[in-house]
Amino acid sequence: MKPISMVTLLLLGQALGPAEESLHLDQYTLAKGPVVIEGVSQNASGLTYSARRDSLFVVLDAPQRVVELNLDGSLKRKINLNKFDDTEGIAWLGENHFAVAEEARGNIVLVELEPKDGGVSWKKATKLPTGIQVNTTNGLEGIAYDPLAKHYFVAREKRSPAVFKIIPPKPESDTPPTAILMSLAGRGLRDISGLHYDAKHKRLLILSHESACVVEANRYGIETSRLLLRGGKAGLSRTIFKAEGVALDKHGTLYIVSEPNQLFVFKPKGK
Repeated sequence: MKPISMVTLLLLGQALGPAEESLHLDQYTLAKGPVVIEGVSQNASGLTYSARRDSLFVVLDAPQRVVELNLDGSLKRKINLNKFDDTEGIAWLGENHFAVAEEARGNIVLVELEPKDGGVSWKKATKLPTGIQVNTTNGLEGIAYDPLAKHYFVAREKRSPAVFKIIPPKPESDTPPTAILMSLAGRGLRDISGLHYDAKHKRLLILSHESACVVEANRYGIETSRLLLRGGKAGLSRTIFKAEGVALDKHGTLYIVSEPNQLFVFKPKGK
């Protein structure tokens, strides 16, 4: 019999220890949608929420663009991503700063989206190469950010879908970021299409369009609740097709975007 590793013991201890506060995604139900996203005709590929602007930001992978939306899905503005490639994820970092994931390049690209900006340049942006093995059909498909620890989460889409923690180097350092595979996170999902980190509850939300669900995982990667995105569940009349982005706002409302251009809004039952 193989000895139990310290990592396994740590995970078991977390699983068997006192229950942490959960979002209870299984108690969420559809409040609005599908809403056709204004300013988007196709390829809605990632989603984030900015508490500073109380807005949603959707990234498109073709053309490479970000659209800022009101919470009802109405358009605020369009922002071109000049010379970016295969943009599949976006995360709000604070203030007007965002991170964009490039699928095939395996990059995290840091940008500043000023309120009146109509475009940003890839050449002028800071790039963090993750070092994760990717290609044009199986690359980075989601990104989230922990503002307290100041590290990122990225997802590899399929063929061994996985979540990685990305620790950036110190500003003065020339060393590359450190990528750490998160044990258990995403296990059992057919793919991973989006991520969101809830700093208040220290929870990672993992979206899978092929498994049609959102999984809530604690900081050790252990699942604590799940929202099913299938017809007949959570107030849905039909399964959400190609769910690509997930975000949670400061009020606890959950948003899902799907290709080509639809927004779904979920709230806890009774709210």
